[in-house]
Amino acid sequence: MRTSVSEFERLKPRKTYKAIQKLISKYKHIVVDMEIKGEEDLTKIEMAADFLKELEKIMKVFKTGE
Repeated sequence: MRTSVSEFERLKPRKTYKAIQKLISKYKHIVVDMEIKGEEDLTKIEMAADFLKELEKIMKVFKTGE
């Protein structure tokens, strides 16, 4: 059974959506705005970029209702 997009939008878990959005914003901020002072900062930025990619994939699936 497949739910239409509009039906999913009406019923989707809003707290989950907001939590994913908050994490996307957090990691995007780290990638864009973090000042690089050393090797450790580069590692943090690289990890944040990886997390961001994964979260954006999750959000894409979430929005399709799969």
